[in-house]
Amino acid sequence: MDPLALSTAKQRLLDQLHNLYDDLKGSDTSQVVRCEVEVNDITAMQWLACQSAPIKTYWANRNQEFKMAGVGIAHEISGQNTPDLNELFQELRSLLSPKYPDLRYYGGFQFDRGSQPAPEWASFGAYRFIIPQFELHRSASGTFLICNYHYQAGQDNDISNLIEQLNEIQFELTLSEWGERAVLHRQDVPNQKSWETSIKTALDEMHAGKYDKVVLARKATLILNDRLDPDAYLLRLRRMSEETFNFFFQTDKNHAFLGATPERLFRRQGRTIHTEAIAGTRPRGKTTREDERFTKALLNSDKELREHAIVVDMIGNVLGKHCEDLSVDEEVQITRLSHVQHLCKHFVGELNVDTTDANLITDLHPTPAIGGYPTDLALEAIAKLEPFNRGWYAAPIGYIGYDYTEFVVAIRSALIEKERISLYSGAGIVPGSDPDEEWQEIEDKISKFLKALDL
Repeated sequence: MDPLALSTAKQRLLDQLHNLYDDLKGSDTSQVVRCEVEVNDITAMQWLACQSAPIKTYWANRNQEFKMAGVGIAHEISGQNTPDLNELFQELRSLLSPKYPDLRYYGGFQFDRGSQPAPEWASFGAYRFIIPQFELHRSASGTFLICNYHYQAGQDNDISNLIEQLNEIQFELTLSEWGERAVLHRQDVPNQKSWETSIKTALDEMHAGKYDKVVLARKATLILNDRLDPDAYLLRLRRMSEETFNFFFQTDKNHAFLGATPERLFRRQGRTIHTEAIAGTRPRGKTTREDERFTKALLNSDKELREHAIVVDMIGNVLGKHCEDLSVDEEVQITRLSHVQHLCKHFVGELNVDTTDANLITDLHPTPAIGGYPTDLALEAIAKLEPFNRGWYAAPIGYIGYDYTEFVVAIRSALIEKERISLYSGAGIVPGSDPDEEWQEIEDKISKFLKALDL
């Protein structure tokens, strides 16, 4: 963006902010107002990487129809303890308005609703949702620079600090070069021997009829020889994974959670809900023939089809009680990503008038694709067999707008802490699972993250 256009855009945004501030003076209603100006020739992810703010947010939909890069916080709702979801969603909607349909809270929850956040997840909390202070918002309508301002009735609402932050926003997209890094140490938790033991225990418990499926995860932690820039890493990952949802939550300069997930938990627009059942995995082939061979093996695998059917049945049962009308793919589909492929079925329904987002989160999370089945027994097995805290991995993350909500499942994800990066992924364990094959499946799933590190 050329300097003159930049100066004009900032001045127009500043003029809007002053006008809104003057209009709000003396108002007895707390609210979030939104100023925006259209800008051109700016890429959201690159723009975010050039900002110096310690708190950053990024979201990109799978179909590329919407991208949001945000810095700072206009308003935050968070906590270290498991919230009452009905009360939380009521609080989230209290500052949303049909006047600003694109105003949204971005954030999520930790996977385990009943535990305190582990030390590495403390800045994320049990839940955390924010409205960014500034956004670069790209959609079919265009690209807009946005300022969100939280007016608090009865408080000192001086905007001088906000103006200073606006002046610090950068538009000269000069990215630092990506430097080569070496891995000083890699630790897999659990290691391969413990992984085999855990899977054998799970298979024994399934054989005894305790549960039908459990999803066990691994954490691969790499210690690098230099600090890892989360923005630059996400940009590289983003270029490899445009067929996924991409997310980025940086809570301070030392902690960022990011990922490229294929799995939507649900999208609600008005009373219409979209979701999908994804399970079963094979790698992508290096040639068309090899790719087709992997696809055929996936579609004809009794183990993978049973694993997928458990997810389909659970989602169908949940939506059946929440929807007046529900349709689902008759045949199993294949979802192809850059490095793996999955079995998939899509659901579309019209929700009952009394069904809330809180109901959907409560009943859909965790699906058997990331927890197991039956849910309570599978979660008990995970707590017993996994030697680490999942934090926000495999948890619901997304955004909440006035009449539009979307949550995805935070799989294929990484936690970055300065020179440390922890890669998370899991595998569904059902009767017939082989520990070595499940270990390799997770290696296939994290391969893109390693490639983005040039490893």
